[in-house]
Amino acid sequence: MTTTYVPRQREWSLVELFEGITAADVTCSKQDLRAAEPRLWIDLAAEWDARLLEAHILGADREFSPEFYAFLKGWAADEERHTEGLLRLYSLVTGEPEDAVLSRLRARAGDFSSVEPLLAGEFEVLILLAYDEAMSTAAYRDDIPFYRSLGPASFGRLLRELKNDEAMHYRNAVELLVLAHSDRVDDVPGEVERVVQFDKAQEEYRATFVLDHATDQFDGAEMERVGRSVVRAVQRRMRGQLDR
Repeated sequence: MTTTYVPRQREWSLVELFEGITAADVTCSKQDLRAAEPRLWIDLAAEWDARLLEAHILGADREFSPEFYAFLKGWAADEERHTEGLLRLYSLVTGEPEDAVLSRLRARAGDFSSVEPLLAGEFEVLILLAYDEAMSTAAYRDDIPFYRSLGPASFGRLLRELKNDEAMHYRNAVELLVLAHSDRVDDVPGEVERVVQFDKAQEEYRATFVLDHATDQFDGAEMERVGRSVVRAVQRRMRGQLDR
């Protein structure tokens, strides 16, 4: 396999994004804040759970390429920044101190037993993450108006940064699939369909980071649409690689 793979990462600053922002800048009503809190928690907790998935992958007895570990390192660093940004936002909006929120987050434990078949090897993990990051890209795009409605313009900008990072993660996963696994081009539709069907059937999110879609925000039609998009993108690129 080629050793020239370097996952791309975007540069943006949380310090600049939140500079000068205080709780006084949150302008929505107390009633709206109470209604918003569960949605904010879901996003924050899912981003925090990236570290649980990373630890599970690294702790498993599986063989991954050096390029995959490079991908995972860059992805994890971005997810850490996402957590930090959403933690700051959550604390500003709810008034709960960041240390108290962190204590609740640190108590979380991932249950990967149900998704373990989707983590069987590097190809499967990359397919899963490509689909999941594509879903997150769409979800964060749709969330921008909600976050903007809370007050500071920076909240909406934070969601745009998260959306663009997730899109970059999706592209990085596709790129590594193309470079390392083009020989499995015919396996792509079946593997993506397996992920989509699992996602549609899941009734409870278990702190796994991936497939955190068991909420009213998502439906099966959207999952299938994203799945088809992932299949088209991956297979088109894989076949182009094989034709070289």
